[in-house]
Amino acid sequence: MKVAIIGASGFTGEKLVEILLRHPEVTISYISAKLEEELPFSDLFPRFKNKLDLVCKNLDLEESAKSAEVFFLALPHRASFAVAPFFLKKGKMVIDLSADYRFPDAKIYEKFYKVEHKDRENLKNAVYGLPEFYREKIKKTRLLANPGCYPTVSILSIAPLLKEGLLKDIIIDAKSGITGAGRHALLEYHYAHLNGNLFSYKPFTHQHLPEITQVLSDVSREKIDLRFTPHVIPAERGILATVYANLTKEVSEEQINKIYGKYYGKEPFVRFFKQKLPQLKDVIESNFCDIGVSSQGKNIVIVGVIDNLIKGASGQAVQNMNIMLGWEETLGLL
Repeated sequence: MKVAIIGASGFTGEKLVEILLRHPEVTISYISAKLEEELPFSDLFPRFKNKLDLVCKNLDLEESAKSAEVFFLALPHRASFAVAPFFLKKGKMVIDLSADYRFPDAKIYEKFYKVEHKDRENLKNAVYGLPEFYREKIKKTRLLANPGCYPTVSILSIAPLLKEGLLKDIIIDAKSGITGAGRHALLEYHYAHLNGNLFSYKPFTHQHLPEITQVLSDVSREKIDLRFTPHVIPAERGILATVYANLTKEVSEEQINKIYGKYYGKEPFVRFFKQKLPQLKDVIESNFCDIGVSSQGKNIVIVGVIDNLIKGASGQAVQNMNIMLGWEETLGLL
């Protein structure tokens, strides 16, 4: 299958290239980025020399549509809905890694992303790409809205107990490496500022907050309200989310283990640990989400970890492609 990566010069685009090059069923046939000069991808990223020397071009819609059948849009938020309709009209499969198609209600998107949504027609056909809860819908779609990184780890950590009616008063304290902000030249992400530093940001206005509550409300079939505070840590990558909550009733450790086993026992990329809280280094460079729980009486702490560039972005996008095409879900990811 020929695939294209639109926005290949960002962190997620680069990671998509890395993953897709080892995928046994695909060939990267077109790559684009916003460049002053078109040049081989291996000139942009020398580690791909003799692996992918394909010329990385400024996007030409007609040329790209003739080159591939599956399109990964690794574009900034607010950019995908300008190009996705073209590919969809051409009968292509679109996997969007931005937030442009994650919200069925365009008004929520417009509130948090501060721009008018310009493709409401296709928005209603998009499927949210969290395989563990939407696999059957993913199989049938041609427009996939890949989840955000914070929502992926937060939702997977919380959803089983929430679906069983056992959680309330939820607080998510999440910490991410600097690649979560994208490849931007911003002062707060310079080495001299970030090294030895840690800071929280946007506790009530972060764009992933409505995404988390939207999906948790959907899977639990009740309106969910929670607190979410993200932080940046002086690490290249990875997210650790510590969830503080109260149980609606006392539940034994054995019962909690059974609940997570019920939801994730057969999932290829979610690992639940009994009597152990996961660590960030256990998932870096992998598509796994690791989860552990500690409880005492009606108090509970849930810890989830992912690699923000893989399970939080590019790896999950490839996982979704595999599902959409009816392939083994783990292809290219193990």
